[in-house]
Amino acid sequence: MKEILERRYTLTPFKKEIKGLKDAFRRASLRNLDSMRKRGFRPKNISYYEEVILGEKRYEELKGFSGRIIGYFCTFIPQELIYAARAIPIRLCSGFYDTVLVCEEILAKDICPLVKSSFGFKISASSYFELCDAVILPTPCDPKKKLIEILSDYLPVWVLKIPQDKTSSSKEIWLEEIKSLKERIEDFTKTKLTRQRLEETIKLIHKRQTLFRQLYEIRRANPYLMGGRDFLLVIQTSFYDDIERWIDKTEELCKQLSKEKTHFKTDEKIKILVTGSPIIWPNFKLLNIIEDLGAEIVCDDLCSGTQSLYNLVEPDEPTTDVMLGAIADGYLLSSVCPCFIENNDRIDRVLNLIEEFRVGGVIYHSLRLCQLYEIESHRLRLILKEKKIPMLTIHTDYSQEDTEQIKTRVEAFLEMLKR
Repeated sequence: MKEILERRYTLTPFKKEIKGLKDAFRRASLRNLDSMRKRGFRPKNISYYEEVILGEKRYEELKGFSGRIIGYFCTFIPQELIYAARAIPIRLCSGFYDTVLVCEEILAKDICPLVKSSFGFKISASSYFELCDAVILPTPCDPKKKLIEILSDYLPVWVLKIPQDKTSSSKEIWLEEIKSLKERIEDFTKTKLTRQRLEETIKLIHKRQTLFRQLYEIRRANPYLMGGRDFLLVIQTSFYDDIERWIDKTEELCKQLSKEKTHFKTDEKIKILVTGSPIIWPNFKLLNIIEDLGAEIVCDDLCSGTQSLYNLVEPDEPTTDVMLGAIADGYLLSSVCPCFIENNDRIDRVLNLIEEFRVGGVIYHSLRLCQLYEIESHRLRLILKEKKIPMLTIHTDYSQEDTEQIKTRVEAFLEMLKR
């Protein structure tokens, strides 16, 4: 009885279904890639990122890693601390439909599909989740708060409590959270996060973010050099890939794109900004529809996209306290997550993107039961209406059942923009 009480949510892993789930994930991924390959022009070395997103080779690499692998969710988790402990961070947010069904014995149907899909991967033992020694979970929403409790039946889970605003007092509380996380990582990995190690990993991630900004600027100058799906593909492979190899490959990509000339006239395609709930591989359903219909996704402010790599941690001096303070500020102040009581930063960012990329229309992705993004969509709609910028809201989940319905609505929206 005591064991049952201690293991409150445990399900027996569905080991008989592992191969079936892996095959299904590969099929879903290949459907996306087949659609993306139909685009008229794609960078030559994009095949590298396709290989990474399929996950097979990287999974085997990580299986052979002798150190700790630490999973995390959302964009609030400071990867600098994980790398400084000689561990590897892996983002565990999932966009795979089949694992949603696996965990519905515990999680009811009317719960965030991202949370269910991610937990389904854990109990099916068929993904990077299987390789993680611990998980760091922030508290941006209620489903993730309960996921903390559920996952603690399976492996160590560390909570990172997110403040409800960005005031001075909240910044102090957040800094204490970051310091506490540093101590937990040190205890778990038996590795001291020295000043030198912190400085090295801050520079490493700074190099990655700076490189991403370079790619971002190349697309801003000419969005047609790289489709929106390929851009998100490059971003999301950074969640899993070896960081130094990803940097090398993305440097090559930037050099290649800098030499290319567009194969499209600048007025040939409708420019779309995608915002709202995270869109995570292989759930590229909405993105496939938009670009298959001939529009171009030129920018996004998704936490699974541009938000996750754009911001920099820049300490004034290389002391431990200053570096931890810079890490805390970098991950809190730059966030435009709707979990904050006031979120004017996100509205400003969307408006800036519209101006920078000369966007013709906004498509707002709203995952069913994602209340925070659903609530914010109304305010954004009113602001865009005042500025005469059309916006289409798509409520959906991870299933394919509404694909044709979404396609009809997006097609009508694009026809309206053409007129």
